Amino acid sequence: MREPVHQSRLPPGIFLALIIMLCIFAPISTDMYLPALSIMVDELGTDEVMMNMTLYGYMFPLAISMLVMGPLSDKYGRKWLLVGCLAEYIMAFLAAAFVADIYSLIFLRVMQAIGSGGILTISTAFIKDSYYGPAMTRVLRINAIIGVAGPVVAPILGSFLIDAYGWRFTFLAPAAFATICLTLSLFIDETLPDEERVTGGLGMMVRGMRTIASNRVFMLFMVMICMMNMPFMGYLSVSSYIYEGTFGFTGTQYSLMLASAIIGGMLISVLLGKLTANIVNRRAIPLYLCMGLAGSLMLLTVSHLSPYLFLAAFILILGASTTVRPWGMGVLMRSHPGDSGTLSSMINAMFFIVGTAGMMCATLPWPTYIIGLGCIGMIGCSVYFALMVIVMRSHGSIKQLDGTPAGQDIE
Repeated sequence: MREPVHQSRLPPGIFLALIIMLCIFAPISTDMYLPALSIMVDELGTDEVMMNMTLYGYMFPLAISMLVMGPLSDKYGRKWLLVGCLAEYIMAFLAAAFVADIYSLIFLRVMQAIGSGGILTISTAFIKDSYYGPAMTRVLRINAIIGVAGPVVAPILGSFLIDAYGWRFTFLAPAAFATICLTLSLFIDETLPDEERVTGGLGMMVRGMRTIASNRVFMLFMVMICMMNMPFMGYLSVSSYIYEGTFGFTGTQYSLMLASAIIGGMLISVLLGKLTANIVNRRAIPLYLCMGLAGSLMLLTVSHLSPYLFLAAFILILGASTTVRPWGMGVLMRSHPGDSGTLSSMINAMFFIVGTAGMMCATLPWPTYIIGLGCIGMIGCSVYFALMVIVMRSHGSIKQLDGTPAGQDIE
């Protein structure tokens, strides 16, 4: 195992801060303009179904971009691919601030997703390139916890920008944020040495992905840890309509409720991280299922009675999602050394593919949006349970399931 890459022009704290900033591109790209969805429907002369295409029309291309950018970063390196993705992202967001119709906005959201896919994939690859063992586990957990600051801050900042300047500034702000990241990225040292890059053409890169995908239990575990993202992304897709339409909240009040849900989920994640630090990984798998199931049952039974019961249900679901993803990524990364870009692209792509399915399902003609989210949660939990049974019976295929989250093997 090679030594971690030390940055010669960026202090360790600044490099870690850059990684965290890169990892929150997804929330700032989607959550900042959520409080303006109703306003944008009227101003762009469209309906809720078309407006929601700006959300899941972003998520699916984002997943595809990740699958492409991961192998490319394994072949050509991280730094300059990141710089190119950031530049493309900035241009797409600047253009989106001046759209006059919904079709142009959907197209630009696709273009934004292309840049975001590379940014998110490379940020995860940076972690695997630069940190090992317990240090990697800590960075993944810090990244997951601080990463939720994006969904907390973005809608609140979005509400302020919308009230003060209009919804178009919710696209100018991410462009400014990306410009800061682009400037810092120019000073990083390449984290993937030439001798560790993938050689050969497209066929070699595809074979690397097929090698990972050929491990059946590995792939099923990957899908399993992403299932809790299905109800959460569905929540992001329709929560503004629920809080503003069903419960009569203002855009600012909705932003505060969204922030409260994410802060609550973050606190649960911190607590679970401490409680499970020395527990064998495979024994923690059912815990996350129970949390998701409890939240989904609340949605189906009592959440329509009060916005605060609705909030409590999603705190449970978000707590499970926020905890299981970095935990599962750590297990997968330690179980498969090499091909950091390809592996991170597959994990992140699966995460957003499942999330896109949740967004699309949330807009189906359910009796109410809340009932729809409850059904989506139950679907996610059912798939999680089925995959959990398979993984628990075949845990030997993923060695790190017999270790702890800190990377220690249990004999």
